[in-house]
Amino acid sequence: MNPQLIGVRHLESEGRRIPVLLFRNDSGSVTARCLIKRGDTPIFDGPTPEAVLELLAGVIDDLLLARSAIATSATG
Repeated sequence: MNPQLIGVRHLESEGRRIPVLLFRNDSGSVTARCLIKRGDTPIFDGPTPEAVLELLAGVIDDLLLARSAIATSATG
């Protein structure tokens, strides 16, 4: 499997601009990789770039909150 990069978009959340790399899979679906921070790159799949970005826009705030809570509990 060798996904093809088809675009880069950005989402805004909590005052941050988060890059999202969009790849076309061999099956024709789209994979979005959110570059939250080094070593933290959640991956989402969908039928089109628009569908994946819409999904991400709806969950990015909750995703960042969950990631923050996990990081806090691991260090404290």
